[in-house]
Amino acid sequence: MIQTDSKGGIFRISRSKLRKALTYVYFKRTVIRKDLEPYSSFTSALLGICQNIFQKISKVFHLKNGLFRLSLKGIRFFASGLERDPALLKCLHQLNGHFVLFNYFQLHSSKWLEYLEEYDMYAIIDSGAFSMYQRKQKSNKQPYQQMNLLPNDEMEQLTLEGYAAFINQHKHNKRILGFFPLDVIGEPLKTKENYLKLKQLTNGKIYPVWQVTDSLESLEELIKEEYEMIGVGGIVPFLAKRQDKVEKILKRLFSTFPDVNFHFLGGANELLVKYNWFSSDSTAFLNARKSTKQRKVYLENGYRVKAPEHMSTEEIIKNNLQFLLSLECYKPLQLSLI
Repeated sequence: MIQTDSKGGIFRISRSKLRKALTYVYFKRTVIRKDLEPYSSFTSALLGICQNIFQKISKVFHLKNGLFRLSLKGIRFFASGLERDPALLKCLHQLNGHFVLFNYFQLHSSKWLEYLEEYDMYAIIDSGAFSMYQRKQKSNKQPYQQMNLLPNDEMEQLTLEGYAAFINQHKHNKRILGFFPLDVIGEPLKTKENYLKLKQLTNGKIYPVWQVTDSLESLEELIKEEYEMIGVGGIVPFLAKRQDKVEKILKRLFSTFPDVNFHFLGGANELLVKYNWFSSDSTAFLNARKSTKQRKVYLENGYRVKAPEHMSTEEIIKNNLQFLLSLECYKPLQLSLI
């Protein structure tokens, strides 16, 4: 039972509706008042109750017109690279993981939709931009290449149109949470251009991407649009030799915009634990498959060390998945004296 201050009116929100609303907040992890309309007509009161219940594990971002967005702290991990791997999807399900990132270019049949249902998974669909970047980097190192039949701009436009058609086909599927656009690593202007083109071709839920090589002013423009989440891209190529540069950018990013929900595209290293990300995706938990040098397991601080000899590849993968999934349980960041 709730009483209003203004007119002294009394209204009720049933326990069953409240429980459903709280379950939804746990699932979605970020809500505004409108999101709670299915659970009560008194959405402002319901959001206030949710804020009070989650106050120790949440943050509030103030929106236009005096409204706000409530977001839970902790990092939701979207396991990548499992589009055609039902065995690992089953393993993820058994570990109580329910969120994946699927690469558009890997979805050649409808089998992936069956996997989402069978293993109770929810997906964000990625455009496959990083895969395209990797292929381009490899092809540039080859002395002889098969010439593309179309110029790059025309190929990119065809890719955008195909991706938009895919989004329009699947945008109402309850198992799909949203889509990342066709970002261009190292090219912020091209990333913006592709995003705007995609928005013209579809009204599906597109999460914008900000490249770390872009300006904070450009990011501010995205934040003003009040998206529920913004992807941060272009980090992974810098990790080998320029991580110090990335660290400086991230420190400024999170100190300037502490209440914005940022998704670490391709991130699963110590930077994931070091900053208050909202979510991330990566195939890093699968690295033990690639070579013996990658047989590593996570420490609590996000660094990886050589796995014990007795651990099988499958055990290493499972161990790393467990660690990444555990990040959703919010733990305050510890101050370092080093």
